[in-house]
Amino acid sequence: MDRRQFLSLSAMAYLGAARNISAAAAPNARDVRDFDIAFITDVHIERGKIAVSKFGKTIAEINSLKPTFVWDMGDMSLYPKSGKVYLDCIKQFRMPFYACPGNHDIALYDTNPRRLFNDSFGPAYYSFDFGGVHFITIDGNKVVERQGKNTIDASLDPRQIAWLKADLQAVPQQTPIICGVHIPIVSTYIKRRGGGAFPGDFPIAPQFNESRAEELINLLAQHNVKLVLQGHAHENERTTVKGIEFVSSISVCGCWWRSGEGFERGVDNVPRGYRIIEVRAGRISHRYVSSCESKVDSRGEFSGLDNPIIAAKSTPIVFNCYDAPNGSTAKARIDSGPWTPMQPYTEKGGYVKMQMPHHFSLRADTTALVGGKHRLTAHVTWPDGTIVIESANFTVAT
Repeated sequence: MDRRQFLSLSAMAYLGAARNISAAAAPNARDVRDFDIAFITDVHIERGKIAVSKFGKTIAEINSLKPTFVWDMGDMSLYPKSGKVYLDCIKQFRMPFYACPGNHDIALYDTNPRRLFNDSFGPAYYSFDFGGVHFITIDGNKVVERQGKNTIDASLDPRQIAWLKADLQAVPQQTPIICGVHIPIVSTYIKRRGGGAFPGDFPIAPQFNESRAEELINLLAQHNVKLVLQGHAHENERTTVKGIEFVSSISVCGCWWRSGEGFERGVDNVPRGYRIIEVRAGRISHRYVSSCESKVDSRGEFSGLDNPIIAAKSTPIVFNCYDAPNGSTAKARIDSGPWTPMQPYTEKGGYVKMQMPHHFSLRADTTALVGGKHRLTAHVTWPDGTIVIESANFTVAT
């Protein structure tokens, strides 16, 4: 058994023991080639009873899907009180559990800011092999002082950079690699938000600056990295750079559980949920899954059609294609009329009033429509050729 195999099996054994799962029951990493992973992020358990209740239901839902393991990309809220609550919650998972620290899992004024994370899960950055895939968890949190207060900046210290380079170099060239990091390496979130501030509990939005992001992208692109999974933004955004897909994935908590018992959405108006990563003989794909009380069957939705519209020369139509990657194109038509191209929607919206990805819009002339019910259809083409078609009824006022 070589060092990498030892680390892989040791990780599974450790996680099995830590999660009250028999290490003997953990799958043999050398024999598995087809498996699923549940990728979750941004649970924010500090929001209290509603967070515990809804997260518990999501855990039960994930258990029913029987993924091989769960990978949590941070913002669990490992504070002294809520951290214990979170650790109690994840005992409900019936499979091994991997974790990455988010900016809300770092103790800003502790001599060891990762103390609670280390005590609960072990190292903040690490790698392991499973089912012919190499997995790397990256810790992108750096405590800095800004305006007289400690906060988080997105950065890897020299020791972690050296470790990452060595780890990547040791992976066989044909082995696919999946990386996970909390703060996105590639994202348009800050730009779309106008560089604005987070809610009051976090005054500055941490981000990788351009040079740091470019350094990491160039490093990862030298190896067989297929996918980088990211949290932090509470939205779905997918961008491919230098052959690597960078995926910011919707938060489990949506917009910090603000809806209470009701339907919960992220900052991009996507129903709260998680992502399933599918590995089939080394081929990697993934899909967004909406969760529990916010479960939907469609892959997108129109907005503004709940009430009858008044026929006009320029009727706004907006379609949210929940998981459409950047670079997707869209068109729409009313009834059996001609297809009309849609443009990226650039108006601000959602909980934090920002430009949202995967939204498309057009201004339609509806003056020729008779009063009554009509059918609106959107057709979205992703860069990889995937087609999403969704329709909805609407009413023209008489």
